Amino acid sequence: MFLQLLHLAQAALAGYGAQQSYVAITNLLKYEDASKKAAKISNEAGHQLHKTRTTHTSGAAALTVSLLVSLLLAVRGSSYGFLVRYLASPVMLAAVFFARAHVQEYWAGRDGKTVGVKVPLPKMEGYNEAQAKTEELLKVLGWLVMSWAATSVVALFGGY
Repeated sequence: MFLQLLHLAQAALAGYGAQQSYVAITNLLKYEDASKKAAKISNEAGHQLHKTRTTHTSGAAALTVSLLVSLLLAVRGSSYGFLVRYLASPVMLAAVFFARAHVQEYWAGRDGKTVGVKVPLPKMEGYNEAQAKTEELLKVLGWLVMSWAATSVVALFGGY
């Protein structure tokens, strides 16, 4: 029962992270046309656009899969076979860890924790909000990494 509660908490956390990710992506999409035009002129702008897209995609994918897997394990975890029950959490731990590392590599500032300004362009007010939401996304992914580690240990020693 304790493990199911942990998985429900993971689902709630992933849902919150998905909301943060949605706001960040929505705000970044407002500047997609301008970014595409800049990418035609500058290779660096093209690289920045590509990294922005891929990092937010990996973050959103990690949140979506975390939400689905945690809900499945919370609702039907004990009915799955031995391998699924005991390997799902460690696999998710690795997946979320690498997704977070991918997002952090591009978005984190010099301190490695806060989101730094990537492309300070004029008239991009929504970009600041997108950065704040990306910083929150990194925090949520970090909490998910810890939660998948915890559920791995509980599943291993406590069972379902």
